[in-house]
Amino acid sequence: MVSKKWPVLVGVIAAVGLLAFYLLLVGLTSRSWPHAFELIADDWPYVAAITAGFGTQMGLFTYLRRIIRQKSAGGNLVATAGTGTSTATMVACCLHHLADVAPVIGLSGAAIFLSQYKYPVMSVGIAANVVGIVIMVRTIRRHSHAAC
Repeated sequence: MVSKKWPVLVGVIAAVGLLAFYLLLVGLTSRSWPHAFELIADDWPYVAAITAGFGTQMGLFTYLRRIIRQKSAGGNLVATAGTGTSTATMVACCLHHLADVAPVIGLSGAAIFLSQYKYPVMSVGIAANVVGIVIMVRTIRRHSHAAC
């Protein structure tokens, strides 16, 4: 039986890491740490959902990888079901903050688009999290049933 403590710890660390990345990105682009915390307060439902979903996916991925390693006893199987989805989710989470720096690098059209569609972009990130979690849970179930 695979221990669940390590995957939970990995998920918590990943969620905290994503939140720290979000704060760092916003704090550096706006040059105002209070503004970064204001944005988190304003967008907390989206930020919480994306952060929790990302942490959940990372925990599930770690758990799945351990199941596969245990079953294959050193084989070369790779569990990549949700890593692309996790990456896309993290990018979607922080993508709208490019609006802060886009005018500086000559992308004012992109800045306007990202500012105007901040919540739809974040919603896509949340939807990608849900898809990734569903894929991971199905894959874990498939590997768990195959072990029985």
